[in-house]
Amino acid sequence: MQTLIRTKLRRKHRRGRRGFSLIEVVVAIAIIAMVSGGVVVAVMKHKQKSDQNMTRVNAGAIRMGVKSWWIEHSVSECPNVKRLVDDGAIDRGKAVSQDAWGQPWKIVCEDHDATVISRGPDKLPDTEDDIRVPHG
Repeated sequence: MQTLIRTKLRRKHRRGRRGFSLIEVVVAIAIIAMVSGGVVVAVMKHKQKSDQNMTRVNAGAIRMGVKSWWIEHSVSECPNVKRLVDDGAIDRGKAVSQDAWGQPWKIVCEDHDATVISRGPDKLPDTEDDIRVPHG
């Protein structure tokens, strides 16, 4: 009889050690969620900076395209991006037709110079986060 009780206790004891408790699983999931949240925040900061840099580079290419376009056309005209692409002054592509936030470019021509403007991350015109090339 005592051996039967000991055998049952051993089996019961082994059964309890096979897996993880619900508390252990919940704690592990919480730790993974916190680490993931930190990674997402860090990646988003780098993505925002990358989008801004890419927009500045593309705006500079469009500005150079305007200057190239002026060689064959009147400096008194101010082309839009579509006309620059159609006339071959810049290559066509998504990066050229829109900024990093999917907004159209604005080209301002005055005093034989061109300024290319992106509305920036907030997508609103004439705000602090607008990206202007060549003026910042």
